[in-house]
Amino acid sequence: MTLNLALNSAISGLSTAQAGLDVISNNIANVNTEGYTRKVFQPESLVLAGQGAGVQLGDIINNVDQNLLKDMRSQHSAVGLLSTSNTYYRRIQDTFGTTAGNSSISHQVNAMQQEFTTLTTAPDSVSQQLAAVQAGVNTAAGLANMTRTVQTLRLNADNEISGAMNDINSYLNTIASLNDTISFNAATAKQTEDLEDKRDLALNKLSDLIDVRYFKNQNGSITVFTSDGTTLVDSDPVKMSHVSLSQVSPTSSYAGGDFNGIFAGVRDITTSIRSGKLKGLIDMRDSTLPDLQAQIDELASSLKDQVNLVHNRGTSFPTLVTNVTGTRTFMSSSTQTVTFTGAEPNVVLYDANGNELTSSRVLDPTGINFTNGGTIDSLATSLQTWLQAQDPQLVNATVAVNSDGNFAINLGTDTIGIAFKDEQTALKGSAQTDVTATIDLDGDGQGDKAFKGFSNFLGLNDYFVNNQTLSQWDSSFKPKNYTLGIPSAVDLNFSDDSNPTGIVGGTVTINPGDTLETIRDKINANTALRDTIRADVVPEGSGQRLRIRQTNGEQLVVTQVGGTNGLDTLGLNYSNNGAAAALSVNQTLVDDSSRISRGQLQLDPLTGKYLLASGDNAVASQLSALMSNPATFHAAGSLSGTNVTFADYAGSIVSRASTSAATAQASFKVESDLKDSLDLKQAESAGVNLDEEMSQLLIFQQSYAASAKVISTTQQLFDILNDLIR
Repeated sequence: MTLNLALNSAISGLSTAQAGLDVISNNIANVNTEGYTRKVFQPESLVLAGQGAGVQLGDIINNVDQNLLKDMRSQHSAVGLLSTSNTYYRRIQDTFGTTAGNSSISHQVNAMQQEFTTLTTAPDSVSQQLAAVQAGVNTAAGLANMTRTVQTLRLNADNEISGAMNDINSYLNTIASLNDTISFNAATAKQTEDLEDKRDLALNKLSDLIDVRYFKNQNGSITVFTSDGTTLVDSDPVKMSHVSLSQVSPTSSYAGGDFNGIFAGVRDITTSIRSGKLKGLIDMRDSTLPDLQAQIDELASSLKDQVNLVHNRGTSFPTLVTNVTGTRTFMSSSTQTVTFTGAEPNVVLYDANGNELTSSRVLDPTGINFTNGGTIDSLATSLQTWLQAQDPQLVNATVAVNSDGNFAINLGTDTIGIAFKDEQTALKGSAQTDVTATIDLDGDGQGDKAFKGFSNFLGLNDYFVNNQTLSQWDSSFKPKNYTLGIPSAVDLNFSDDSNPTGIVGGTVTINPGDTLETIRDKINANTALRDTIRADVVPEGSGQRLRIRQTNGEQLVVTQVGGTNGLDTLGLNYSNNGAAAALSVNQTLVDDSSRISRGQLQLDPLTGKYLLASGDNAVASQLSALMSNPATFHAAGSLSGTNVTFADYAGSIVSRASTSAATAQASFKVESDLKDSLDLKQAESAGVNLDEEMSQLLIFQQSYAASAKVISTTQQLFDILNDLIR
């Protein structure tokens, strides 16, 4: 080896050792820097003309296991989803409580049952009457509070989605900017490792929010996209956007177009997001929380319908009922007709002692003389005519459908009361049996919907009321692969307040085998309906519902030409959606709890007349039995149809929420532990180990010293050689 070659080799060793020391010192300095990965210096042997000529600088690489990194990011997305779910479930449980908690809805329903039972033992007790009313108030308030919580959480989730867009766009812009710099540095032979660390850090944080996939391009940049292939970063970042709502109601849904989409550029990717915090927020807003709402709406609706049916069978004697307004709203009382079948509805006038003054069957041609199939207005007219003829005090009695569409009776006196009783036959005093009232909703001469009980049909003595809009109809719960099982095609008509006898040209034909989506598309494609009627298929639990809305808020009526089999098969009826928020105890009872039904008209066999007794607890006993015995509940949310008590159904809602919360917490714990394990492995693999760096530091120090020694020795040899020459 020549002295020049030895000198060059030593100089290259010195330079290489210096570079190694620089890398190691940089590693040590960044030991606590977030996202920094250990840099590995790779020297290369230098060979000239087949002869070793020292060492040269090789690549400085990030010590990163890319497969481990991808697994870690995928796990971060999974934990981001579960963390969001866990947070929201804790807030749900705080409001819903536990089945044993005094603040839970199951406790409130159970308390209502107990108060009705106690009312049977003391029907004349003023304090017990008040307690029975207050129990209903508490139950309704509990359901309303649950609804407010659910909708507030949905609004919060929607707002969080909007906030996440700012973070996602920031990370995408960072990645795109670093892509440009890395590409330039790679092309100009400059180092890119630290820049790649920063890009990886942004990609890690992005994976917490949304599921991402990526690949590295030849120029060193990366292309980022979602699981479904939507590009987020290529040559430029895609702008993510979402406009949140300012308020949310139970009727709000993404499927119905109420919530805005999550857009990547111009593409709505809401339904294609698979993981991350965004997915957790979407699931809460559009699935978990609406399912809970559907369950409490089912409880509220069933409670209202079944309690009202029983409560309408009785009266509040000794408090006289002289002025009553029904709660059912008739869209067009002048064209809508009603037919009574299966029993005989009776109207009874009584005095302050509870003795009958006079009575008549509604269908008695010598009495009230209503003809089956007559309009609601004609029913009011027949009843008013009969009342005014019964007593001089009733000459100014009025019966009419008021401006709000409610059936209203005013006797015009405080000394005579009115009561109602359905009996099995026309024989006075026969067994109590609820009459079936079938109403023609669109005035086409065909019965469309049936209700039980004369007073219940009109809503004359309701315990519960609600202020729900009647502008929405829902099908029953259907599986996602549902097809319509009817023998032949049928036509659906649509009516509203502006078109009570039907929207001209708005007939839609549905066929055997149609899916809910097909029916939706047919309704939305009808040009006569386009401006006022909208149909959607709304997911719920493991299935879905067909939802039809009058978009201007008018009352909507959906009927079938020539029958009801298509509507019955679909289970299409006025929507329960939002029933829990709208439920309240009738203000008449709140103002005067003595108006609560306790007794019932009884026939005195000696006189052949009806009478009322203050100590009668017949209806109070029926209310107690209703609350104690199983009731029918339809499938709603994640709960299937069942027959249980009201308290048990309320308990199942609370229990299901508690179970889901516990499951979410357990899943979050498991996945978080796995995430921490992967993070640790990544840190061990790519992080800076001070002990290892110090050992490498010693090696390069010794290499540096050795190279310096070679240089000094070579210098001495050159000096000797020069002395010899001189």
